[in-house]
Amino acid sequence: MPSGEEKAVDRLGLLYEMSLAFASRTELSELVPLVMTKSREVLDAAGASVLLLDSEREELYFPFVADEDPDTAARLAAHRMPADQGIAGDVVRTGESLRIADARSDPRFYRDADRATGFTTGPMIAAPLTSRAGTIGVLSAVRASGAPGFSDEDLKVLVAMAAGVAVAIENARLYESLREREQGLREEVGTLRRDAARRDGFRDMVGSADTMREVFALMESAAASPIAVLIEGETGTGKELVARGIHQASGRARAPFVAVNCAALTESLLESELFGHRRGAFTGADQDRKGLFEAAEGGTIFLDEIGEMPVSMQPKLLRVLQESEVVRVGSTEPRRVDVRVISATNRDLEEEVAAGRMRADLYYRLAAFPIALPPLSDRREDIPYFVNHFLSAAATRHGRTVNGIESDALQALIDGDWPGNVRQLQNEIERAVALAREGDVIGTRHFSRRLVSAGAAPPTAKAAAESSQDLRVARAEFEARHIQAVLVAHEGNVSRSAESLGLSRSMLQKKMKEYGLR
Repeated sequence: MPSGEEKAVDRLGLLYEMSLAFASRTELSELVPLVMTKSREVLDAAGASVLLLDSEREELYFPFVADEDPDTAARLAAHRMPADQGIAGDVVRTGESLRIADARSDPRFYRDADRATGFTTGPMIAAPLTSRAGTIGVLSAVRASGAPGFSDEDLKVLVAMAAGVAVAIENARLYESLREREQGLREEVGTLRRDAARRDGFRDMVGSADTMREVFALMESAAASPIAVLIEGETGTGKELVARGIHQASGRARAPFVAVNCAALTESLLESELFGHRRGAFTGADQDRKGLFEAAEGGTIFLDEIGEMPVSMQPKLLRVLQESEVVRVGSTEPRRVDVRVISATNRDLEEEVAAGRMRADLYYRLAAFPIALPPLSDRREDIPYFVNHFLSAAATRHGRTVNGIESDALQALIDGDWPGNVRQLQNEIERAVALAREGDVIGTRHFSRRLVSAGAAPPTAKAAAESSQDLRVARAEFEARHIQAVLVAHEGNVSRSAESLGLSRSMLQKKMKEYGLR
């Protein structure tokens, strides 16, 4: 049988281990149940409780209740007692620990707790939970009425435990406060990002047409959510720009944005690129290599031309979307990934599903939030903005000065047929700047033969004769449209617009007033 000294040593060791265990719990929901369990074990108690002080309401309450009867637990969890009443209230008020042989015979005993639980309290010990902020609660242990009382040694153990528990509770509260502040800051940053995206029109994107305002609104909503986005549109409409804009306006903006063209790789290469491979998985795999999903950890992966993905690859992608896990080629070990997926296509994926070229379950996973990009032909009013933007960028790249664009050249671009959409328009401007000399004004002579030859043919004599519109009215309308387009191209700069139109500044201002263009 161990001696009293050996018991004391054992208890000291146990207290040390409990202090470490308490300190490692950073959430009250984990800490308090552990404290109650250990208190019962060490002190051979029928019950133990942690009561915390609500200083604003001057009440004591149970932050956690363990009881086999759910009704009893619910009553006790809702139970609060005045902080100036009961034995626990006296401990809070005095800051002194107490050992009581029979709590029910003590005039300070608060009987409502026994009524809530049906327990008959006998011997009791209680110690204050004291932190740097003062007394924050009470740790107590009880035995049933008629059971042997607690010893002075038991009280010393409880006091020692209370010191470690108070520090652990203070740390848990601090951790919770920091976590709430972090969450608040994340939400604030997310709001600021969305506001910035709204204000800048998603910085790298150009457009004021109604169709694009709708796209911007959808992008803003997508950025605020982790939902899978499918961007639909013809080739050259700027699908990757939309994906990047959503990523930059989201909470993942500081993490990687990884783009992959599913149509540019063979099936075997695509699997290795997306999911990675182990050394020896195939010829040339001389070392382990992580895939693009792992490279995009915490960020966004953009799967362009998703409609081109081979059917045999689609179940593997579906697994990643469902399980948030990738398995490298040549491995059986799944790896967790936290990646947002944005995909894009120029195909009608519903038709692809009907034709059996795309799995329906994969399509519904990818297309949870579709965004349709309009072709350039549906947003011709944006062409002057694109032209100005591309001219400036191309002139910088080529290291030369370009003094705007002639009105008939701009009109040719507005009227042009753009099967390649914005990308084709950008290439046309790039070519024009490459052909231009220093200080040139871009004209139709700088355009490709395809664009010039595709210009509208002059009206036939019969069509002109059938027109009932007065020539002066037609000319005025034409002139007003041209002036407006040139002003837009020069961002409203009257001097540069006048030079481009071959007019004096005062004459242009007169015409602007005449046509209501101010």
